[in-house]
Amino acid sequence: MVPLNALLKRGPHVSSSPVDRRRFLALAGAASLSACQDRSGFTALPREAAETAAQVQRLFVASSRAADPSPIAFGAGRSDALSFAQLSVSIPLDHKVGQIEWPPTKNVDPARHFALTGARTIANTERFAEAVERTAATSGEETVLFVHGYNQTFAQSAYRHAQVAWDYELRGPQILFSWPSAANPLEYTYDRDSILIARDQLALLLRTLLLKHNLRLSVVGHSMGSLLIMEALRQIALTKGAATLEKIGTIALISPDIDMDLFQSQAAVIGKLPQPFIVAVARNDRLLRLASGLSGGAARLGTVKDFDALEDLGVSTIDMTALGNGGSNHFIVGTSPAAIALIKELRRAEPDTVKALTLGPVSIALGR
Repeated sequence: MVPLNALLKRGPHVSSSPVDRRRFLALAGAASLSACQDRSGFTALPREAAETAAQVQRLFVASSRAADPSPIAFGAGRSDALSFAQLSVSIPLDHKVGQIEWPPTKNVDPARHFALTGARTIANTERFAEAVERTAATSGEETVLFVHGYNQTFAQSAYRHAQVAWDYELRGPQILFSWPSAANPLEYTYDRDSILIARDQLALLLRTLLLKHNLRLSVVGHSMGSLLIMEALRQIALTKGAATLEKIGTIALISPDIDMDLFQSQAAVIGKLPQPFIVAVARNDRLLRLASGLSGGAARLGTVKDFDALEDLGVSTIDMTALGNGGSNHFIVGTSPAAIALIKELRRAEPDTVKALTLGPVSIALGR
């Protein structure tokens, strides 16, 4: 692993569509990025500083973003081919669960900030899968593939995955699939189209990983990334047969930005969903309410109220509504210390014999 001494840049400007600007501006306000921190790219450390990082989270990366301009700098442009890398991200010694301690533009300290401490490229899909399999064999833990959501730079998605993996104490290989988001709240349509373009690439990666016999793979998607996962699963079911999907350990969709009718249609094509199949919802998710408005008022999977239809599909639901903090409530599973502690305990308990659980303010309905 060698230090990366160039900042990750944002991709090319993408023009805005003439849609309801007021709703988009509300969405931008809900995202509420801090003005004093540059979240468009990595803060990379020189070698001597990188070597002082006491806590490091390593990520494998597969990206359908276009390189901008160097091999591990990715922007908003779309690429016809996947690129592969491995990153090391510093985790602050006083890290607070659910937070990303974003660095300032100067005086970055790996003991206090998230920062890129190292990076290397990986040549192709097969070598990438082999590297993941070797790491899985060493750790003895399951591999987790995470697909980020709408309005994310490459750096934002990598730091978020590193934070979630660290907070949940995930010790197996961590794979970030980063698709070409414009990272602009005014570019909802661009991001949704990027999802559809990237589905074949994610399907190819999943098929390659699932062929590794010693690899236990779970797939997690957030927001619009959940749509990409469902499209990739549908693609695999249509081309390689649903039996391939039986090798997946767990599917978890967090605040999924998917039209309910579309989700049911995708599930019908897939057939029997991989088990367990978990959907984390919050009826007070402000960003999904706005996404619904941008989609003509269509109900979103991440704000569903009636769990019966999901249960019939074999979907387990975790209702996080009561843990909302008055913000966007769009990633409670990853940003709420209470939710993180609860789900960690639930993972250890593995309540296979019960139909439903109520844990404090959280209700959990288990699918068939």
